[in-house]
Amino acid sequence: MRETNSQYPQKLNVWAGIVGTHIIGPFFIDGTLTAEKYLTMLRDDIVPSIRNIFGQDFDSVWFQQDGAPPHFGLQVRNFLNDTFTERWIGRRGAIEWPPRSPDLTALDFFFWGYLKDRVYKTKPRNLDDLRHRITTEVALITIDMLENVSSNFYQRLAHCQTVQGQQFEHLL
Repeated sequence: MRETNSQYPQKLNVWAGIVGTHIIGPFFIDGTLTAEKYLTMLRDDIVPSIRNIFGQDFDSVWFQQDGAPPHFGLQVRNFLNDTFTERWIGRRGAIEWPPRSPDLTALDFFFWGYLKDRVYKTKPRNLDDLRHRITTEVALITIDMLENVSSNFYQRLAHCQTVQGQQFEHLL
């Protein structure tokens, strides 16, 4: 998310995830996201949050990520292989996630657009204000909203099957 109307706009990198009716994060990344920073976040924040939600059922959880370069680092893939053995979706994962396929990810078809609409209703004053708005708006997302997102995901899967994996957002 970026502050605009400046010759040198500041930016704030944010990671978030959706698991059923739970949002993981948001987690904020200082500076540019690297494979090392992403690995630290996976190890220290993301995976413990998922374990906290699922407890003993953690071994049934599948992890999905996009193909961003930091997600593809060897140490990241090794960590995911060790943590989610054969249960992670992404570039060189147990299941490859096709590039440029945002129509099937809840973060892309719901979360980021919804969050930006709410956060940028008025221009944030600075990065601290932006961070506060993001945290506040994420906390306001309800279980009902996430249940609707989940239902929408299954509708999208059906459309994807109907068009044999081609683009289908025009059918929604």
